[in-house]
Amino acid sequence: MAGSTHKLSDQVSFYSKTSLKSMYRLAQEAVNLEELRLLFGHYIPENCLIHFPLPRGTGKSWFCMQLCIAIAAEWPSFLGEAITLHGNTLYINNELSEKSVQRRSKKLLDNAPLPLGEQYKAMVYTSRRNMLDDLHNIVTIIERVKPVLIIIDNLRMAFTDVDTNNNKEITKLMFTLLALCEGTQTSVLVTDHFRKHTNSLLSESDLQAGSGIKTDLSDGDFFLRKSGQDKGLRILKRGKSRHFEEEDNAKLIRLRPDSCWFELVYEGVNEAEHVGIRSLKDKDEQKDLAKALRSQDKSLDEIAHILGKGSSRQKEFHLKPLTKPCLSVAAYTAFIILNLTLSHQTANEPLNKVFDLRSFLSSL
Repeated sequence: MAGSTHKLSDQVSFYSKTSLKSMYRLAQEAVNLEELRLLFGHYIPENCLIHFPLPRGTGKSWFCMQLCIAIAAEWPSFLGEAITLHGNTLYINNELSEKSVQRRSKKLLDNAPLPLGEQYKAMVYTSRRNMLDDLHNIVTIIERVKPVLIIIDNLRMAFTDVDTNNNKEITKLMFTLLALCEGTQTSVLVTDHFRKHTNSLLSESDLQAGSGIKTDLSDGDFFLRKSGQDKGLRILKRGKSRHFEEEDNAKLIRLRPDSCWFELVYEGVNEAEHVGIRSLKDKDEQKDLAKALRSQDKSLDEIAHILGKGSSRQKEFHLKPLTKPCLSVAAYTAFIILNLTLSHQTANEPLNKVFDLRSFLSSL
């Protein structure tokens, strides 16, 4: 059937061809298709447009630069996710200054956890221009570099003239990114941000800032967030995918302060134990979470910090202070949360007994 040409900018156009085929014929043609190659496991398959929204300050740029290095260095995996497609990568930096990228590149390459290959390169294009105005230069770079992955960091800075809350403008923008992905036969990852006041909510596509059309038109999305248990921990979780089943659990990764590289801590963690825990109101939920944290060998001080409980909890439960300060106030508070089963005490009735902490700890 006939094709059509779509104008993406004054100098760049995209040609697309329509088709009409039976499902039977499509299925026959699929027999000759190879398995999808992976750039970052099921998070980023080949030739896909991936949306990557996340809260500010989580280490987005560090993560993206590391992913580019891992793919170009021909590492077999990164953070436990297989890499079966290697090649040049292109990191389009619209956020950091070139000096910042220079310092970060040196830090990462000096502390790389695996040997760096020489066949491929992780390229960085730094620009403050609107990407739509700069599209001709970018396409020229892509034709020369031939990357297997293009990362655009970030959507708002790359497309300053686009109203990200306007569905019509975002639809046009996403069509441009899909055309870039299809026309260059590469995967495109575009970073984005969460909307405000979402720190206590579990990860899902609707947490993104601006129009939800971005999720509708992308091939997949995933999220990176801070853990409430430790300032160095992050939660990495897949969301929507056109090619793979979604996952309920997430990865727990750590940003090493010495090398600034992320490392895998645990697979298959429960995101609810790391995100939104400070917003738990129900005492039974607090108690269950505290017990779960205790089973992970967390100290009472750590449990109190994770739950965001301080000395005010003593007043709430009308508690007498410990006769001997063998534990901190925060730790004592965590202990109280774990003993909310004393239902025979009313909210207005003081607790007259001093708890036996030693017996409590030995029973865990």
